[in-house]
Amino acid sequence: MKIGIIGGTGFYEMKGEEIEIETKHGKILAYYFEKHDREIFFISRHGREHVPAHAVNYYGNMEAMKKIGVEAIIATSTVGSMRKEIKVGSFFIPYDFIDFTKRKSTFYDDVAIHVDMTFPFCPVIRKILIENSLKIGETKEGIYAVTEGPRLETKAEINMLRNFAHAVGMTLSPEVVLAKEAGICYASLCIVSNYASGMQEKLDAQEIKKVYEEKREDVMKIIDETISKIPESRECGCKNAPESGKL
Repeated sequence: MKIGIIGGTGFYEMKGEEIEIETKHGKILAYYFEKHDREIFFISRHGREHVPAHAVNYYGNMEAMKKIGVEAIIATSTVGSMRKEIKVGSFFIPYDFIDFTKRKSTFYDDVAIHVDMTFPFCPVIRKILIENSLKIGETKEGIYAVTEGPRLETKAEINMLRNFAHAVGMTLSPEVVLAKEAGICYASLCIVSNYASGMQEKLDAQEIKKVYEEKREDVMKIIDETISKIPESRECGCKNAPESGKL
């Protein structure tokens, strides 16, 4: 099985062979290497220059993964906690999401494909991520609220969002939707880099950067262990999502 890694903030490259993948949405830079007898392809979500969340080439990234035959993706990102019990420096693994962005979120413009998002994330990869994260540090599950960015949220927005979700970030959608449409297993490993607006005195980008840099090695350990435990055969049903969504 070919496995993809989509690196979020702070994860811009990995040791491996640089390859360029041609897509309808431009050339995508990936790093190829082998691990645990698996072929691994790493793509930096934001690119080397770190474009903001609303400008990420989500379509190119996911098309590239599909084109090279990736069947499972482990994605990383940073989030802000909207609950005191979800502490800065801990891990957060979403089981659902609410999309508050204005972004286009489908590959299908000319045909009606209604993918089922009852379970947005691959249950098999999620379970493995949770098990491995708990070995490293405190890990919580919950609902991820996706905001447009690049600005951080207001106190009033967080007061509203915390009624519906546990953590807030800017990059989960449309990525998770596109993975589902592509029939690729997908799960997200998030680093809690800060408390959301109004829960701490101020939000400092340098403090956020410090947290994800401190957790980088732990994230790599979790990913490494997860790669070794993803089953070779897919029995989760993720690959059937596009076909099941046809009218």
